[in-house]
Amino acid sequence: ILADQVAKSYGTKKSRTIRDLKAPQWSQYLMSSAQFHATVHCILISDTLSVQIAALTVVQLSAFGMTMRRKGFISQKEGVFLYALVLLVGMIVIFDDLMRRSIFNLALFLGNLTAVLRMYFGMNKYLMWSSVVAIVLFLQRKGMLSDDAFPHSLPLMNYASWLLLLSTCYWKCR
Repeated sequence: ILADQVAKSYGTKKSRTIRDLKAPQWSQYLMSSAQFHATVHCILISDTLSVQIAALTVVQLSAFGMTMRRKGFISQKEGVFLYALVLLVGMIVIFDDLMRRSIFNLALFLGNLTAVLRMYFGMNKYLMWSSVVAIVLFLQRKGMLSDDAFPHSLPLMNYASWLLLLSTCYWKCR
């Protein structure tokens, strides 16, 4: 909260986020949703640290790509391609971890839900992330932090969340 206030008071109005990329709006929406997935997956902490290292690598390489773009060493198109490639590689590592831990459907459902709640409905980020942490802690304490705890409903909820994410992308990007 303090960082938001400092940025609002002293930061420049020029943003350097995905929203400012010269790329199709649907790709910006999906790249942004990938960041929500990475955050959810970090909340679902893994014992191997592969998820956190993958997320950190994505952040660092994308920052490097943006610097290369700003300095004129690569084109906008190459920068977007590099960012998409880094996201894809990071997601492969993360998906492997989620499958190994049997939380694939739960993680994708929560990632899609947070992306839609924030990007489409504008939910307060502090309320949203606090709610996700509370849900994860509740499921963990009840021994239900697994796809196996909801064998029938969770895959359906995951598919429904993808339909919701893609449909909000369609409506937001038209």
